[in-house]
Amino acid sequence: MQTTDFPHPPLFFESWYNIGRTASLSIIGFAALIILLRGSGKRTLSKMNVFDFVFVVAVGSVFASTILSKDVTLVEGFAALVALVAFQAILAKIAAHSERAERIINGDPALLFSKGRFLHGALKKERVTEEEVRAAIRAKGVSRMEDVDAVILENDGSLSVAWDAKGPGNSSLVDAQSPND
Repeated sequence: MQTTDFPHPPLFFESWYNIGRTASLSIIGFAALIILLRGSGKRTLSKMNVFDFVFVVAVGSVFASTILSKDVTLVEGFAALVALVAFQAILAKIAAHSERAERIINGDPALLFSKGRFLHGALKKERVTEEEVRAAIRAKGVSRMEDVDAVILENDGSLSVAWDAKGPGNSSLVDAQSPND
């Protein structure tokens, strides 16, 4: 039986050059990324919707490849980062000027609770439970469900609660157990 020797990269240490390259590219790449993101505006750093999440994942992947892959040079990595940031800025500008484009890029918020009633179709579609809606209501300091006008699942995944105290009624604490239970 013949065995083939496959070269394996060292597990712990290969060379000081590789360590220096990785450290240098990390520092230079990090500085370049900060400059690019600062230059692209505050929109890039806002709460993340799907569009922003994909952008952050793509930037992180390019950054990691630039630092760790010997096949990617600093200039190539920087070019990829510039292209991603420019594309994100262009799409954000388009979304800011076109309501239709904004809905396509960022999606629409979803009404989950309205006028004292859970909207079960919306809850199911968005994969949100009644307990999560009640938790969002409690987080706003509201103890009565009747005080809530609406709960909206925003594009960034957060739950917004619109409310106004109206008088006695059902508590949003229905699913919160006391320590004595």
